[in-house]
Amino acid sequence: MDVDVTPPAAGACPENWKVGARLTPVFGLRNAGMADLRTSAQGQQVVLPNSQVLLPEPGVYRLAAHVFGLATWNFNGRHIASMSALWFNTTTNAFVPGSPRWVLLHDEPGTVNPETGLKSIGGNAVCEGFVTITAPTTYEIRGLRGTGDGSALANANLQHYLTGGIPQQAIMWQKVSD
Repeated sequence: MDVDVTPPAAGACPENWKVGARLTPVFGLRNAGMADLRTSAQGQQVVLPNSQVLLPEPGVYRLAAHVFGLATWNFNGRHIASMSALWFNTTTNAFVPGSPRWVLLHDEPGTVNPETGLKSIGGNAVCEGFVTITAPTTYEIRGLRGTGDGSALANANLQHYLTGGIPQQAIMWQKVSD
């Protein structure tokens, strides 16, 4: 808690002081949407919908995002799937140091399920970072993919999704210091 004290008029020493308080930290929590990375170029950053966070006042904040990624493919043979997520400062156009995380990294020969014609793998990660701001600043989660074995077939049919929208996956921020 921060305590704000209003000083008396110059030279006065009142019997009563006016003291106010405000609860710190500023914090928030919400679910994000799902980013469809299927049509994005490899390494292209895609914004996770509803992941934008406006930090309202100067201070030090902790940013955390619990994200889940899913890759699905419909071909037999070797497949390579990778997905990363990171916090990004939309004002400075820079990622938050320490926040990039592999959501999934997979490389194996595989066979699709004969009943569904598909094979998939999922992974999750916590993207976390601390930022110091001097004015209101917006941050967001971005995801990117790296896929395939270099063939057109692998790149066309390996699908990637990144979400922070299921109950266990969330976007959180908390002011930890002034």
